[in-house]
Amino acid sequence: MIVDSYTPTKPSYECPGCGYRDHATSDPLCPDCGGQLSNIAVARE
Repeated sequence: MIVDSYTPTKPSYECPGCGYRDHATSDPLCPDCGGQLSNIAVARE
């Protein structure tokens, strides 16, 4: 199995509904469409 060695330096969030991205947010909701932001700065396996 190959493990991705990516290590995030800061969190990145993306809205799966509209594609909005933010790098430093404390609000879990997208300001554009109100959707739930997901943390995309996670290690991938």
